Amino acid sequence: MLNKLLQFLEIDDATRAHARLLWATIGPQTDSIVERFYERVHEARITRHINSPAISRLKVKQKAHWAALFDSNFDDDYANSVRRIGLAHRDIALDPLWHVAGYMAIKIQMTEAVAASELTPLEKNRLLRTLDKYVAIDMGLALSAYNAAVLD
Repeated sequence: MLNKLLQFLEIDDATRAHARLLWATIGPQTDSIVERFYERVHEARITRHINSPAISRLKVKQKAHWAALFDSNFDDDYANSVRRIGLAHRDIALDPLWHVAGYMAIKIQMTEAVAASELTPLEKNRLLRTLDKYVAIDMGLALSAYNAAVLD
């Protein structure tokens, strides 16, 4: 399924290079992106399972997951990581609506980081297209794992 998805979204060598540049652009800002995200999750009281000790652990995992995603290593480790994310969301009964909304909140911050960069407009466009593709892969695979577990 993953290879078919990569082919469908036209993830080629150029896209993978753009993903690495994207990570070089947004990577240094992930601490603030993740911090703001979990502040919003906590304020909105989306789930009782997100508390201070969990947030500290989740921040580290989130950044490591993104680093792997934007490194374009779509291997078994990545697939297992995404599957664990989907299952963890299922285990805490997180409505998929909040998974999508949360990822979009993060994506908006990543988009703003690219927009504020000193890259040329053409480079920014390429990175934002890559961001869209990679978010679709990551979110889609996590939701598929969630859905498959619910249907079992």
